[in-house]
Amino acid sequence: MNEEMRKAAADLRTMPSAEATDWLIARYPVGSSDWGSALTLLDHVSLRKQDNRRLATHYLGASPFAHDRPYRVFEKLLGLSELLAIISLSMPANERDADLLMYHLRPLLDCADTDEERRAASEFLEAIGLT
Repeated sequence: MNEEMRKAAADLRTMPSAEATDWLIARYPVGSSDWGSALTLLDHVSLRKQDNRRLATHYLGASPFAHDRPYRVFEKLLGLSELLAIISLSMPANERDADLLMYHLRPLLDCADTDEERRAASEFLEAIGLT
């Protein structure tokens, strides 16, 4: 992280969770050229789970992405079950995008550790017709 990002992380740690969430969304809107910086900052601040959900809904609504980092970051913050619930809200309509999404999600689905995660993975795959 460069000095600017270190300062931003320090500033975010002083804010209430909801305010930090608002700041991240305003400063790094989805689709901006530097929105990935929000993912970097999320590794260095602690937010309430409901605010992490809000960020996931905001950032993952533009999926699929060319890499798996957004999915891994939010899986770490929310758990697989909640990640899949959020992704289910904005599944890609075309087959090519759905294939790209599954390319990135498959390793996360295969690493489901708990019965709840395995159930969520199975239900997700069933819902999108991949069982």
